[in-house]
Amino acid sequence: MLVVEGVSKCFSRGGECVVALNDVSFQVGCGEIVMVVGGSLDGKSTLLQVAAGVERPDKGTVSLGDRRLTGLSDRCRARLLGREIVWIDRDGPGLEVEVSRFVGWPLTLHGHGRRQAERVAAQILARVGMREHAGRKWGDLSHRQQVSVGLARAFAGSPRLVIIDDLLNGLGGRATEETIDLLRALTKESEHRSGVLLSVSEMEATVFADRVLSIYKGAVEPMTGLKENDAEVIPFPRQDERRGSRGVGIP
Repeated sequence: MLVVEGVSKCFSRGGECVVALNDVSFQVGCGEIVMVVGGSLDGKSTLLQVAAGVERPDKGTVSLGDRRLTGLSDRCRARLLGREIVWIDRDGPGLEVEVSRFVGWPLTLHGHGRRQAERVAAQILARVGMREHAGRKWGDLSHRQQVSVGLARAFAGSPRLVIIDDLLNGLGGRATEETIDLLRALTKESEHRSGVLLSVSEMEATVFADRVLSIYKGAVEPMTGLKENDAEVIPFPRQDERRGSRGVGIP
C-alpha cells in the first residue's frame, strides 16, 4: 500500500539545517494499522506529511501502490490527497463548521453530487455513532466526539491510505481501546482495506497497533506490534451487540 524508502528531510532554522527525518524506511500494508510514537519535536508530523505527499523529501522515495508520489507534480499529488489519501489531525475544521458538512464536503470535490455526498456522510456518521450530532458545530463537540467525526470523514470516501496525526492523544485508556477497535473495523469494512498510519505521543496506545515505529530526532526504529507478536485482536462489543441497535457508538 505505502512504501517509504530512504527518506530524509531537513528544514532551515536560524540559518542552520535541522534534520527532521534521517534515512527513514518503512511500509504500511492493506488493512494494517501502523503507529509512529515519539516526542513533539522528533519528526512525527513531518514523517506523516511526507508519507501523505504534503511535503517532498530531500532524499528518498514515497510510493502509493505502483505510483511514486515523489515523482508526481504538485497538482497530481493534491488530486490524490483527499481521494486516495486522507489526512486527519486534531485541529479539525473551523469551530463553526457543521459536522455533516465537514464529513461530506470533500466528497463533492472529487466527483460526488451534493445529495450523494450528504447520503454517504449520513451513513458513515451513523456507522460511528454520531448520526444525531450531524447538525452540530465542530467546536461544540467533546474531544471524543471529534475523534469519531474525524474517523467518519477519513473513511467516507473509501481511501486507500488514512493518515492520522495526534488525533487520539488524551482520550484515556478505555476510550482509546474502543476507538482503535472502531478504527480496525472501519479498515476491514473499507472498499480497499485501507492502510492506516497514525502518530501518537502516548506509549500505551501502541499496544493496539499491528506495527510500531519509534522516532527520535528524525531516526526511526521498528518496535514490536501485534503482528510480530502473533497477538490475537479481541474487539470490544459493538453497540448493536450491547444495546440491540445498529452501528457502533462512541458516547
